Amino acid sequence: MKPWDAAFDPYLLREGDKAFGFFYLSYTPASTDNYWIGGFQIDKDYQGKGLGSQSLYMILESIQEKHPQCQIISLTVEKSNARARALYEKIGFINQELENQDGEVIYKMKSK
Repeated sequence: MKPWDAAFDPYLLREGDKAFGFFYLSYTPASTDNYWIGGFQIDKDYQGKGLGSQSLYMILESIQEKHPQCQIISLTVEKSNARARALYEKIGFINQELENQDGEVIYKMKSK
């Protein structure tokens, strides 16, 4: 499901000179619906401070700026990670009630 043979852009999330998180964007250039946020994580010392939602909003804005043709953004999350699932749903990702080959739940969101 994920376009591992296409473009892969890693990003470090930081505040000043301190790195607090990571994510990557894997996608098929020029596609409208094959954009996947992956590996999204916030260092445990920085969790619970709103950086997850702030970072996700910035990630979504960045995708829209760099890839204006993007209409659908996807991600997966482990079933047991209720905190991440709640965050993604709060931001506007919709549970597709589907799982990938690793048993992770697939979420999608329409790009603005």
